[in-house]
Amino acid sequence: MELSTKFTKRALLPIALLLFTWCFVLFPNASNEVISRVPRVKFEFSHPPRSPFNETKVALLIEGRALPHLTPLLLHYMSVVPPDWRFKFFGTEEAVQRLNRSHVVRAHINDGKLDIAELPEGLSLNGQEATSQTFTNLTFYRDVLYPAEFLLVFQTDAMICANSKQNLDDWLEFDWVGASWNTGDRFGGNGGLSIRRVSKIIRVLENQIRIPHTEPEDVWLTSRLGLLPGAHLANGTEQQKFSAEMLFSERPMGFHTGNGGEWLHGGVWGKPELRKDMWEYCPEIKMMLPMDEERFIDPKKCPSRQNWKRDTDASDNLPGIFL
Repeated sequence: MELSTKFTKRALLPIALLLFTWCFVLFPNASNEVISRVPRVKFEFSHPPRSPFNETKVALLIEGRALPHLTPLLLHYMSVVPPDWRFKFFGTEEAVQRLNRSHVVRAHINDGKLDIAELPEGLSLNGQEATSQTFTNLTFYRDVLYPAEFLLVFQTDAMICANSKQNLDDWLEFDWVGASWNTGDRFGGNGGLSIRRVSKIIRVLENQIRIPHTEPEDVWLTSRLGLLPGAHLANGTEQQKFSAEMLFSERPMGFHTGNGGEWLHGGVWGKPELRKDMWEYCPEIKMMLPMDEERFIDPKKCPSRQNWKRDTDASDNLPGIFL
């Protein structure tokens, strides 16, 4: 009896579904009326969805040259800097076009991680003096970079190492930290790879104006920030852990060279064992160095090496191309 009841229920189910479907076919107006009575739910938010990025943390690259390694360098920084930092790039039309050709760069622009633009009118990139004028310009910090408070400045001859155990956010207690010039310095450090507190710099620039063709921007700013009441700048010894440029440091977070990787100081680069250790710890630093590959190839491993042309060969019109 129980088995018969289950069979009857199973048999009636498809019949009921068929009748239900016919009702919608034979009486379309009625079916539309039923559908129209189904309550509709609409969600409205008083505020837009929260961004995963912190607008007060900005990593800044300014570069006028459309360098071949510009895109991979920028993407490397985006991978090693904490994920809530936003990135800004200012450059010439040629440099902006080079970045825009990258699918990955455009994806970061679309998700709000990255902004790229030509440098605003009145600001320049043409040489060291122009760079110093830009980085001591009140409008640049107060308006162009707004609402940034923590500013990571990096140049194309600087590198943060992926193998570093340090976190960039660990340095945000300081109003300025860069590459140490002298372990005995109370404050100051190279600005080519530096963290700056924007509000403190604005306080300086609201009261003082840099005279053109005087001190470089990092020297000028740090000498005044160091005297600002309540300012907290990393000293020369502390900065060695942040970035190495002139002074050797064991496993710094990053390195800064100079002049696009052409100025290599002996204290950091002057011995083969130092360079070997650097290649192992921070191999990505090679990305920013102008390297003639012929010098680094072992002839025993590459017998055809003697047929290569050096990039200094007058007959080779394509620097860096080897045949």
